[in-house]
Formats: sequence, C-alpha cells, structure tokens
Amino acid sequence: TVQSETFRRLLVKVLSATNIPFHGEPAIGMQVMGVLETRNLDFRHLVLLSVNEGQLPKSGGDSSFIPYNLRKAFGMTTIEHKIAVYAYYFYRLLQRAERITLMYNTSSDGLNRGEWSRFMLQFLIEWPHPITRQFLEAGQSPQGTSPITVEKTPDVMRRMQSLFDVRANPKAKFSPSALNYYLDCPLKFYYRYVAGLSAPDEVSAEIDSATFGSIFHYAAEHIYKDLTTHGKVINKEALETLLRNEVKLQDYVDTAFKKLFFNVPQNEKPEYNGVQLINSAVIARYLKQLLQNDLRYAPFTFIASEMEVDEPIDIQTPKGVIKSRIGGIIDRMDSKDGTLRIVDYKTGGDADTPPHVESLFIPDKKRSNYVFQTFLYAAIMCRKQPTMKIAPALLYIHRAATETYSPVIQMGESRKPKEAVEDFSKYEKEYRERLQRLLEEIFNPEKSFTQTEIIEKCTYCDFKALCKR
Repeated sequence: TVQSETFRRLLVKVLSATNIPFHGEPAIGMQVMGVLETRNLDFRHLVLLSVNEGQLPKSGGDSSFIPYNLRKAFGMTTIEHKIAVYAYYFYRLLQRAERITLMYNTSSDGLNRGEWSRFMLQFLIEWPHPITRQFLEAGQSPQGTSPITVEKTPDVMRRMQSLFDVRANPKAKFSPSALNYYLDCPLKFYYRYVAGLSAPDEVSAEIDSATFGSIFHYAAEHIYKDLTTHGKVINKEALETLLRNEVKLQDYVDTAFKKLFFNVPQNEKPEYNGVQLINSAVIARYLKQLLQNDLRYAPFTFIASEMEVDEPIDIQTPKGVIKSRIGGIIDRMDSKDGTLRIVDYKTGGDADTPPHVESLFIPDKKRSNYVFQTFLYAAIMCRKQPTMKIAPALLYIHRAATETYSPVIQMGESRKPKEAVEDFSKYEKEYRERLQRLLEEIFNPEKSFTQTEIIEKCTYCDFKALCKR
C-alpha cells in the first residue's frame, strides 16, 4: 500500500509533465492555443498568460552533444535564433489586436523566477499607446485557530482511572516523562497518555538525537555490566585498562549500533556510511570521557544500570482514591562514602540550575525537565535506602572532559551562590508535597486539558499539526 502523501507527490509529478491538447471551434467563442498555433491569425482581444522570462522566450536549449561555439561557427541553430523566432511570433500576434492583456506570475517557484519577459520590458520603452499596469493578489487570510480544550467528562475520567489505577491496569505508572508532558502542556499529556496517540515510526538512515542517546546508553550499560562481573567495586586499574583498549571500546559501540540502529545479528559486521561513521566515533569518544570522569571518581561501588524503580502512591480525587505508582528507569546508581549517587546520562543540552524545588512544577520555557526527572528517582530511592545520603546527578557527557567537572545537580537563584544537592532528604518533603498536588490536579475534573501558553514548547511537539500551532 502507498501512503496518501506519497501517492499525491507521484500524481503531481506525473501531471506536471503531461501535455494537454486544446480543442475548440475556430469561429465561435474563446480560442485557447499555444504561440506556434497563432501564425497568420489576427485577434481583436488578446490575453497572454505566463509572460515570464523562461516561458516566453523559453529558456535553455535542446540537449545536444554539439557545443554552442561549434554551432555558432558553422551557422547551426542556436538559442539566439530560437529567441528571434519567438520574438517574431510574439510581435506578429500583437500586430492587429485592439486590446491586449499580458499576464505574468510574480512568485518564484521551481523554474519560474518571477521575472517579466524581456518582451514585456521592451514594451515599456517602445509602446506609444497607454499602458495600464495592474497587480492581482489572491485574497489570503491566515487560518484562524481556536483554542483546543478537552473537558474531563465522566467518560474521560473513567478512561484515566482504567489507565492509571493499578486495580484496573496492573502496569499503571506515572513516569517522569508523563509528568513532564503534563507540566509542559496538559493537552499533550492527554493526546499521548490518555488518548494513546503517538508519532509514526520513521525509518531513516540518519541518526536523530534520541537514537544517538539510546546507543550511548546501551554501550555504557554493557561496559559496566562487564566491569562488574567479578565484583561491584570499580577501581582505577580496571578503568585504565579499558581506556587503553580502543578496539574493545569500539566493539561496544558496534554492538549498540547493530542492536538499536542496523537491526542485524551480532555476528555481522556493521556497514557505516559517512555520517554514521562520524556518529560512531563521537559515541566512542563520549564513552572515553565517561570512563575518564569515573577514573577521577574511583574507587566506587557500582550498584546497577538501567534499573527500573517504582513506588505506590495514593491520589485523592473527588470520586475517591486512585491507587497508582510513580517510577521509571534509572540510567545508573553507584555509591561511595555512604552516598548513593543517582546518575542520569545526557548526550546533549546544557546543565540546568533550578532556583528552587517550586520552579520544577511551574510551567516555563526554562523549567528543567531533566532535574524534575532525576529528583523523582531520588525521592523514590530516599524511601528505599533511608540509611544513605541520596545525591541526584546529571552527567552531561559532552561537558565531562574538564578535570573539575562534577555531575551532581546544583540549585540556587541566579547571581547567588549555588548549593550542590548532595543530600536530597533536605528537598524530599517539599518535592513530594508538590508532586502530590500535581497528581491531584491531573485527576481534578474541574481542571480541563488545555493547550500550553508557552509557544516554545510547541516547536518539536509530535502533535503540532493537531493543534495548528
């Protein structure tokens, strides 16, 4: 089956190359004909369409192996001869007409450059009779868009309960992504998580930022899986040995590419094109920077990578209690000196410094989705590991090359000293209170799903076409 958009493009391609013969009664009514059909005919009223340079006279010449200079030297037909012939037809056509209308298109599109034909420009100088110049524009009015609001009707509320209540759906869970969607745009949350809409998967030879990040995560996960086969403690010697082994590092990258991008068996050799080869080299470089950063932090105990965590949570609603869960997948956890570090790898973007916990729950174009996500994991781990200090960290791999780089999240007002969040228990109470309020707002039937007021959030939204933003 051919998709409708593909079929439309093919149809336009075929139609644009099709010639349509004109038929008409020579003695009655309007005659539609080409320039060559007008020889030896006189008209009282004349309308010429598309009198653009490139259309009249036609631009370019016939395809030929004989170069222009040889044609000129041997008296063969050249483009100047064709232009002269068209000039004759043009002036012969206008010779006895009483009223003439010449029309041209001002828009630049494809081969049409939107320029007057040289014959029209010549008229402005030579024509002794009055010339009226008029400009016609298609009446265009921008499409008005009315705000989209989805009311939380009893049906919508029942659907939400069936999706997010563990009694109805054992897999029910609020992930940081879902909550970030709601804070960025409640309507986006509705489309994605309530209506169940999603963008179609696109097959492409290009590596987008999400795929790039997934490949890095996969490679990093398997590096530490191998490093911890004989014990959870990572020491400097093991990291230095791996850093010297360029071939093994590239093997981790190749394995990730074969699994997540090429979709080929692991015993096959990946065939990279130019851009893919560059991406492969960049990911290998990022893995080195990750290992070098860990080398400065070693020795430490590696707890887990790509670990799924969750926690039950009760949400009060006017119709009763919704029993749901919060949770997600933590990229990595390690511990040292009584501190459990929750690390989220980031292969793009810049480090955010939120002024306070409240700012993570207030919709704003500078609101930090990443910090919100890592704090959620930290809140869950505070309950699971009450004896340890929990330090949420965002490891920006492309920024990790400097000796002094620390991935631990910092908070503080602008132009004021920043405080590293090395013990999340100070912020846990406020974070949980605001999280509870947020979940209750999601299930509040009086609060509709509305479009965001922050237009910047719409730029890369999958549902932009639905909203007409």
